[in-house]
Amino acid sequence: MNKLDKQFEGMMKEVRLDSPSPDFMIKVMSRIQAEAAVQHRPVQAYQPVISRKAWIIIGLAFLALLIYITVSGSDTATESTPGIWSTLLGSVEKINSTGMTSVWQKGMNIFGTIPPVALLILTASMALWTLDTYLTRLRHHSSKV
Repeated sequence: MNKLDKQFEGMMKEVRLDSPSPDFMIKVMSRIQAEAAVQHRPVQAYQPVISRKAWIIIGLAFLALLIYITVSGSDTATESTPGIWSTLLGSVEKINSTGMTSVWQKGMNIFGTIPPVALLILTASMALWTLDTYLTRLRHHSSKV
């Protein structure tokens, strides 16, 4: 092994290391800046994922669903499982100071016939709309900086 080590050492001494020229970094940086200037693309305006037209269609479809459920499904509500509306209605009946209970009952009967899936859809739609509005404002605010 000693003989091989000496041969290897001799070969390594003969090899000259390449080193860059003194102005290598300046040349590279100027080339990068020139290419960046050529490839500069204008910033596109932000467009929300769900457009205003799509939100209107979603809202109208949901409204149509609510109207359909209210008109055709009034007998589907069960009294065995009291929901949040029944609880609110019960607390309002206790107050009943100036006849507001009858008005409240008429308003809550509309919501009593809506199935939980429809309420979940409404909640999810409102959450998406709120998130979209917030992210749009955040995007416009950060682009001004």
